[in-house]
This record gives sequence, structure tokens and C-alpha cells, in this order.
Amino acid sequence: MDSFLIVDDEDMNFIWNTIQEQQIIFHPDIAPEGKIDYAKFFASKKKKPFILFIDRNILSSLLKFCERGSLKNKGESQLIGLIMTWAEMNDTAISAGLAIQERASQLHSQEEGLIELQKFLEAFDSYPGQMWLRVAEGRLTEIPPITYSQKPAHNITADYASGGDHYDMAVASLLHAVRLYRNTTMSPADKAREFFQWTYDHLLVGEYLLVYVAMLFTGQENINAPKHANSDDLEKIISGCKNQAWDIAYLTNWSTLYSNSEEYNEEFLFATNDILLKRIFINKNGPYGLNGLLFDIFPKKEYNQLMDFLSQ
Repeated sequence: MDSFLIVDDEDMNFIWNTIQEQQIIFHPDIAPEGKIDYAKFFASKKKKPFILFIDRNILSSLLKFCERGSLKNKGESQLIGLIMTWAEMNDTAISAGLAIQERASQLHSQEEGLIELQKFLEAFDSYPGQMWLRVAEGRLTEIPPITYSQKPAHNITADYASGGDHYDMAVASLLHAVRLYRNTTMSPADKAREFFQWTYDHLLVGEYLLVYVAMLFTGQENINAPKHANSDDLEKIISGCKNQAWDIAYLTNWSTLYSNSEEYNEEFLFATNDILLKRIFINKNGPYGLNGLLFDIFPKKEYNQLMDFLSQ
């Protein structure tokens, strides 16, 4: 990618306004609802640089766009151009590590992870920032396709073939959540109480996961159960939970970085256009967090009972 990106006021306003409208960049303090607080963003930027994590869908679209030269969905290609331009405009590095780990761990292949990392690096080096600006603005829908070297990246110590502890915990938790989800004799509050107790007894407590299951059990909009949750085929249920677990793992992995930001020389942001991920993050990082969500989705009596239970 070129070192220089020339933008005028109109370009800059377009990029920033579109980023805000689409709510694709998140941080619990700087952008808790996907709308960046300018004052906090630039104050933080003065102290340390940003790194922007991207999810699997964004990485897949980027690599496919660069390989084919175009995407059927113009909005998808514009989103890629938008993220690439915004990142360069703000001197923000982009990390695809978690997205690469998702696919490599599914394939149980470190080599596949290293090959995909190399593709990501080659995509970054092949195009000027000015081109991404034109893509973001919709003035360019096709780009010169590149042929990836298919070589693995070198001198990398990260283990991409392993899903990691956060992913394993998410899989186990979702399997238990599906068991409760399928139970037609329990109320949503009873399911939540049982899940909270099970988590406390067996795993580390993660608020992103608790937010997801609370919304799942109460049937909130755009909160879907893992694929095949109602199937009678156990393998399909497990497969669905493994796939859904990555949404939770993205958030919990990232949370370990921003929650201990004083230990790092960078500040970490996350980019996603996935509705489920957005809903989970926004509800967890609202003004009253999990407490506020429970208050909103449960009747007052059940909310009070749940809070008494949690306080114990």
C-alpha cells in the first residue's frame, strides 16, 4: 500500500460519516455503539497507535476482491474500500490474526493459516491507498486482480491451527446453552439462572457470552441460536456450536487486550458488519452493561430474582 493518501475535506467527511453511519468499528470506551467518539479517539491516538482487528467476513471479502478483481455485491466491495481507506487515513494498522485463526483451526492446519496470512500481506502491498478511496466512494468497482504466491508467511510464532482457550470455552458454553434453549419446560429466567450457575461452576465468567444467552433465551430480535440447534443429529448440533463459538471468541479474545490496555503499547479496535456481533457488543457495553440488559428484557420480578441470584 502506498505511504501517501491524498484526501480533501469532502473525501474525509465522506469516509468518517459513512464509518459512523454503518457502525462497523467498535471499542468499549471510544465506540461502544459503533459510533466513534471523536474527542476520545484523537486523545487516545496521541498516546498510542491503534490496531484494528477485522472479522472473518471482512477478511474473506478482502482476499476474494483482490483475487477476482470484483465482487458481485457492490456494497461489499465498498465496505472493504471504506475500512482500508479509514485505516490508512488514521495511521491504523489492520490485524487479521483472529480471522486467520478461525479458518486455520477449522482446517487443523498451521500451514493454511500461514498461507492466508501471506495472502493478506500481499493484498496490502499490491494497491495504493488512493485506489481504496475510489472503491469506498463507489467510483471504482473493479480493481486489477492479483495472483497470490501461495507461499506461507515466514518467521511467525502464532499458532493459528489451535482455536485457543477462548474458543474452547465458547464451544462448551454454547452446547450447554443449546441444551437449555431446547428445553420447553423452563422459563427464560430459569434458563438464564441455570446457565449462569453452570458457567460459574465450570468456566471463567465472560459477560459477552452471558449477554448472548440472555438475549437468546428471551427471543430478542436478530439473536439466533447456533445453526442446527433444533436438529436431532448431534454432529450437526456440535458443528453449529463450533461455528457460532467464533463470534464469542472474537469478542472475548479482544476483550483481554483492551481491558488491560496499560500493558500494551497499542490500543485495539474491532471491525465487523455482523449483526449478531454488533448486538452482543452494544448490549454488553451499554451504560449499565449486563445489568441494564437484564433489566430491559426480563419482567421486574424476574429481574430482581436474577440480580439476587447473581449477587450471591
